[in-house]
This record gives sequence, structure tokens and C-alpha cells, in this order.
Amino acid sequence: MGAAPLDLYDYVPAAGSRNTRERRSAPQRIRITDDWPEIVPITEAEVRIVEAYFGDVLDELFGPLP
Repeated sequence: MGAAPLDLYDYVPAAGSRNTRERRSAPQRIRITDDWPEIVPITEAEVRIVEAYFGDVLDELFGPLP
């Protein structure tokens, strides 16, 4: 039988553990850019999908359409 699979959910070291992952260097800065256009086009089909799945939630937040 081979080695046990890696635990992909074990990414936070336990308190007091001597794991080598605790000795990480300082985090690098990440540059975030926004290259979206000022107006994002939305198709009629996309509007219908949002209304179908989130209509009740949107009515609760903003009230029903007039």
C-alpha cells in the first residue's frame, strides 16, 4: 500500500506545532488592478437568470418592482 494522501484541508498549522510552514517569510504585496469597463453590458438572458434565482432575495432587499 502506498503513502497516505495529502490532507488538502490542513493548511493552517496547529497551535504549538513545530511545522516548517510556521517559518514563512513576510507576505509579498499583491498589486490589484481593475480593468473592467465603466459600463458592463448585461444580456437579457443574464437578467432573466438572475431574476429567476435571486428574485425573492432582491424583492426582500429592494422591494418588488412597480
